[in-house]
Amino acid sequence: MRQFLFKAINDKENFKINRFEFKIPSLRISLKSNCNEKCFYCHNEGIPSKMPSVIKTGDIINAIYSVKDYGLRKVKFTGGEPLLFEDLKNLLYSVKHVGDIDIFITTNGTLIKKRIKDLSPNIISKISVSLDTLSEEKYKFITGKNLFNDVLAGLELLRKNGYKVEIDNLLLKGLNTNKQSLKNIIDYCVKNKFNLQFIELSDKTMADIHGKYYIDPIKTLQKIDLDFNTEKLNDRKFFKINGTKITLCRNVKNLCESSGGRCSGLRLLPNGYLRDFFYN
Repeated sequence: MRQFLFKAINDKENFKINRFEFKIPSLRISLKSNCNEKCFYCHNEGIPSKMPSVIKTGDIINAIYSVKDYGLRKVKFTGGEPLLFEDLKNLLYSVKHVGDIDIFITTNGTLIKKRIKDLSPNIISKISVSLDTLSEEKYKFITGKNLFNDVLAGLELLRKNGYKVEIDNLLLKGLNTNKQSLKNIIDYCVKNKFNLQFIELSDKTMADIHGKYYIDPIKTLQKIDLDFNTEKLNDRKFFKINGTKITLCRNVKNLCESSGGRCSGLRLLPNGYLRDFFYN
């Protein structure tokens, strides 16, 4: 595995880094570069879809051990689609045995039913599932695939098995931002005891897509009496409705202004490179 950042981390004499001052609170690991859906807005977090997906479980564990003494508290598995990673069960158990690290997964949810035996609510701190609409027709338009019912079936399995679940709902003008759509997704999450995160469309999305579908998230959510207005850019205020936590995730313009260092740390790419969080 290519570890060009490890030199900067370990060579104290040349880089003057004190491991008790230099912190890496989180490691975001893109297990695969590819995905089984084709969401029209997806920028794949800057990862080319044809990037070689060569990292193995051993590479990942080595990377975690290399940075764990720098305050590592959180490992988040993403993609592409992380549930396409074949050795997922072994990977999760291996990470759990490294030490006191919270494990998170972000997935499109289409493969949960297929991979549920490889998951465990005792290992995974939270699973975030992308679900932009409760309309099967709009879901197919957004994702390019007719897998809506697979996602709902997967979410039901997670609920029955006691997982902590968060629904990620990207706000898309004209598709899911009218009052009824917003209320429907809130009601669905409250009913199933899922937390809900509304997400602002990224400015890294292709210009034509961003211009057509971007909508101001504050004004949109104020329509249903959710006022997330705040002076800080990404303070992630939240509301609670019958125990369901509803948050707003805005674009991060300045890393130092993001709350609690949530958007800091390192990224491990599918080709084995370590990069900073905002690699693009």
